[in-house]
Amino acid sequence: MILEVCVDSVESAVEAERGGAHRLELCASLELGGLTPTVGLLVSVKKAVDLPVFCMVRPRSGDFVYTNRELDVMASDMEHLISAGADGFVFGCLKVDLTIDEHACRRLISICKGQLPVTFHRAFDLVPDIEQSLELLNTLGVRRILTTGGGNTVDRVALCKLKKIADATCGSVTILPGGGVNPGNVRAWLEAGFPEVHASCSEYINEQEYGVSFNSPLPTGKRKQTTTRKVQELLLAVL
Repeated sequence: MILEVCVDSVESAVEAERGGAHRLELCASLELGGLTPTVGLLVSVKKAVDLPVFCMVRPRSGDFVYTNRELDVMASDMEHLISAGADGFVFGCLKVDLTIDEHACRRLISICKGQLPVTFHRAFDLVPDIEQSLELLNTLGVRRILTTGGGNTVDRVALCKLKKIADATCGSVTILPGGGVNPGNVRAWLEAGFPEVHASCSEYINEQEYGVSFNSPLPTGKRKQTTTRKVQELLLAVL
């Protein structure tokens, strides 16, 4: 089983590698669902670990419907991240009706020039027609789809739904379960035939609250980080 760990700091990346992770999804601001990391963060992570690093491409929080100006930003970010050593990318672009924005996806995928793999992220959980979306993403050359199957987290219902989705791809696109994968359910995903899973393997390393708000989703001072212990716990659960 391949474990992809999402991280947003050099410390989390190092802890993930020590714990046995096989690949990293590098983001900024995981508390916002993950945003595009800085080039400086990618360079530092690549120096610190020897793992493939896929970079999130998401210029802001909120929805996944992007303007042409926002797509310009995303394209520019990708070009700079490629120069800095990105091994792949993670993004998702939708139209207002929540169908996949084919034009936007084609533009971003073309920047990879067929050399770097692309994962379509959890924007997939919002699409109204799963089969049509799978067909389109396959045609576009997307390698993986990160999804909970349309829910907030992966659970037993999601497992059944994702198994049907995976079967529909006939192996042409890897379905990557993510969003609540933990030591208590990871074996079920492996036994159901999913070769890869996605998790943060994080915990609070600072729970002090300073009492001053800076409009953060977390109280100022509280901070989560991937830890070696959490990664090992997840991997040990499938032995």
